[in-house]
Amino acid sequence: MKTNQLRWTIRLLLLNATLVLLATGCATSDRSFNQDFNQNLPTSPNYAIENVNDTDFHVIVRQGTALKGTDRVIYVKQAASAVAESEAKRRGWQNWDLNYIQERDAGWMHIVIADVTRKNAVERTPGSTQ
Repeated sequence: MKTNQLRWTIRLLLLNATLVLLATGCATSDRSFNQDFNQNLPTSPNYAIENVNDTDFHVIVRQGTALKGTDRVIYVKQAASAVAESEAKRRGWQNWDLNYIQERDAGWMHIVIADVTRKNAVERTPGSTQ
């Protein structure tokens, strides 16, 4: 009887530990905008990039430190725009659109989700004869 109870207790502890690791693993994918882009925005934005497909990705930017007023929204959107431009260039895109698909507040934190879509998947490279 005690052996079965011990087994269930161990299984429950392992399950809880796994759930905690999964939950914290999602939060660690955010990167510091100020560090990665050598900036000093007062909101200390954190960002993540989600790949949707070959012609589309999402940029999620979260306000890292509290700041009152409308400037916080401007700083978060400024970070989203810079991250989108950098990622589009890294992918070799020359023409792309940035659309804010979600914007919300979670307490003091402002969150922006932007969809970045490649405008024309067939882009001319210098010297091509298309």
